[in-house]
Amino acid sequence: MSTPNNLNILIIEDESILAMSLSSSIEALGYNVVEYATNSHMARKFLEAYDVNLILMDINLGESINGIELYESLHTDIPIIYLTAYKDEDTMSKAIDTNPIGYLVKPHKDDELKAMLKLAFYKLKNRDSKEEEVVRKYFDMGKGYLFDMEEDRLLYKNRPLKLTIKEMGLLKLLIEANGRIVKFKTIEEKIWEGESVNNSSLRTLLYRLRTKLNHKLIETEFNLGLKLTTE
Repeated sequence: MSTPNNLNILIIEDESILAMSLSSSIEALGYNVVEYATNSHMARKFLEAYDVNLILMDINLGESINGIELYESLHTDIPIIYLTAYKDEDTMSKAIDTNPIGYLVKPHKDDELKAMLKLAFYKLKNRDSKEEEVVRKYFDMGKGYLFDMEEDRLLYKNRPLKLTIKEMGLLKLLIEANGRIVKFKTIEEKIWEGESVNNSSLRTLLYRLRTKLNHKLIETEFNLGLKLTTE
């Protein structure tokens, strides 16, 4: 990840007037607002469409899901600043569990907003600089999947996915082939290591692995074997 030259901010606020006011204040401070979302559906859509590195989110979104729950459901490491009209102890306790940059009380004050964004920029720049110091070998499978070659871990959007020993073995065979076909016979020999195995066992293993991945990442070549399709 490269060190950011700017903050690319997504505002998630159900009141459009407040969102636009906040957006104007942020841009006047020299930072970039990619978009503002007024509901959780829009928020998810914009996060997929834009390169966002900071989220400003109202805790009370006027939906069945609040801002804290929405952020947890995103399973993202994008830093967040919460917007709130009030600070009750229970809400703040739940928000703290998501490790936010901080909080802004609505309606926002420009000096507090400026200080909070400067802190976010510093923390994000410092985090990315540290990440660049750690050289790791990752295999990019596409669709948000990365395989950590040093620790044998599969990550989806930077969150680890749990695989069984045989699922991990099959995935590593496909990764090592790097888009080439791995024959069914080779898979049986490597995964089951001399154990008695039938077609049903291999089909079941493949099905389980595909349910944990985007199924399009693994292709079956009729009567030949399997291969990994990467982007």
